This record gives sequence, C-alpha cells and structure tokens, in this order.
Amino acid sequence: MAASASVSAAASVRAAAAAAPAVFVLLWASGPLAVQAGLPHTTVPAFLFLRAAGAAALSWGVWALVGDPLPAGVRAWLRLVAVALLMQVVYQGFFFLALAAGAPAATVIVIVALQPVLTAAVAAWASGGRGPALWAGLALGVAGAALTAGAGLGELSGGDGGALGTACAFAALLGITAGTLVQGRASGTGLWASLALQSTLSAAVFAVVALAGGRMRFDWEPGLLAGAGWMAAVVSVGATALLYAMVARGEATGVTALFFCVPPVTALLEWAAHGRVPGPLEAAGMLCAAAAIAAVRRGPAARPARPGIRPEVRPGADRKADGAAAPARRNIRPARRW
Repeated sequence: MAASASVSAAASVRAAAAAAPAVFVLLWASGPLAVQAGLPHTTVPAFLFLRAAGAAALSWGVWALVGDPLPAGVRAWLRLVAVALLMQVVYQGFFFLALAAGAPAATVIVIVALQPVLTAAVAAWASGGRGPALWAGLALGVAGAALTAGAGLGELSGGDGGALGTACAFAALLGITAGTLVQGRASGTGLWASLALQSTLSAAVFAVVALAGGRMRFDWEPGLLAGAGWMAAVVSVGATALLYAMVARGEATGVTALFFCVPPVTALLEWAAHGRVPGPLEAAGMLCAAAAIAAVRRGPAARPARPGIRPEVRPGADRKADGAAAPARRNIRPARRW
C-alpha cells in the first residue's frame, strides 16, 4: 500500500510539472485583459500599487500556512531585494509606463518578447555557447511574437509613442531578463517567502511613487476591482509563483522561451472575450511560437558538472552488466532549493 501511494504521488508530481508550462502561459497571457479592464479607473502607479499590495497580502497568507524559510544572511537578502526591484518594479513599472507614454501595444509586446534572446545570449556567453537548434528556436520565437502582435518588426520604430515609450519597453525587457537570471541563482529562501517579500517591497515603492506624484486615485468600479483582483491573485501570485518554481528547477533559457507563447494565447483570449478573430499574421505567429518552443526546450548537450556540486546518479546506473560494473551516468543539472 505504501509503495502504491508513493508511486501515485510521484505520478501526480510529474503530471503537475508537465502541466505547469501550459498553465503559466495561460495565466500570464490573461494579464493584458485584466489591465484593460482596470486601468481606465485609476492611474498607472496606483494600479501597480493595488496589484502589488493584493499580491503581498495573498502571498503572506500562503506563507503563514506553509512556513517557507526567510532569507538567511545578508547576501540572500540583497539578492531578494535585487530580484524584487528587477522583476516587480523595473519590469512592471516600465511596461506600464511604455503604454502610458503612447507606445503601441504591439511595439511593447515585440520588445519584451525578445527576453529569451537576451537570456540565451547571456547564457551562451557564460557557458561557452549552445547549438544551432537553440538559436533557430529563438529566431522563430521573435518572428512569432512580431507576427502575432499584428504589426511586425516595423513597430519597433516606436510608432506614435516615440522614443520615450520604446525606451521604457527596452527597460522593461532588461528588468525581467536580469530578474529571471538572478532569481534562477537564488537558493535557501522559500518560494512564498520570496514572493511575499518582493510584493511587499514593490507595493511600498509604488505607493511612494503614487503619493509623491498625487496620483493615488481610484474609481471603485467593478472593472477596477476585477482587473486589480485578477492581476494580484492570478497573475502576480499564481503565474509568478509558477515562473519562479520553474526557473528554480530548470534552465533559464528554456523557461523564458515560454514567453514566446504569450502573444498568441493573448490573441485567443481576446477572441474568446471580445470576439476579435486573429488575422493571418497572428495565426502564422502562433505556428512560429509553437515551433520555437519545440526547438528551445530541447535538452542541452551534456557538460561537465561544476566543481563543488554533487551530480545526481540516475536510477539503475550502478547495475552490473556482463559481470562488470557499468559506469555511473550522471545528471549534470543539480537540484536547486529555494
């Protein structure tokens, strides 16, 4: 009975891990619809404060139940603050500022969708490069994001938003890329403790910005409540927790490649919610995004384990064959803890 329960639990864990990427994309892609519903009833910094405050309250509630460990030591706290500023403040703030500055939404989406390209470039520089399949997948992903946005790469000129909106979009790109890489290196801090602390810090930052500019204003309409509530609970807590968990357990490039799927899924959600039918360019973008995910998420070639990290031995590697001990096959990817 105990063995059967253990096998069933392991199967459930594997199924949840397999479904996590699709669930993350769906939740993350729903964000623009929530913003469209809530932003007309408030200002950008006030909306960001409401989102962060709600996410902090929910995350602290979960943390109180699971008792995740808090950061231990000065370096862990500094790393957590860096991730919070990059992921929660720089990325979110500049993304909304780009839209507020008048940059076309298509331009912002295309620029931010370049995150896996930048992540892969950093990873290739640090590890000595990757195979051509990765770069082909990244190129397909960029093309798919541009096509799905409906404007193509010509939107990168900034459109009516001008240089300011485009610069804010690139700042958002740098923020989420750097934050994802730093988050992938974090260890020892619980997922929910990390998310709660980061949301609390970002809420404080946006509160100061909104109050200093006299922009802490709300029209408590159903659209604002629904939009802010969805952003706080579903996107900022649910989707972000999934993102952090996948980054902590996998390769940063493969995880961030999931962002290539966000524009096509957002187009499908807009069709379901508003009856907007994706055009030919968007359909082509969906196909490109699917091909990009298939290429980028292919397993990396084996590399020697880093000194000081004990590799995991695959089950059955120590079995003898033909009277001799088979050499142990090692998994080069070490398990990471929060």
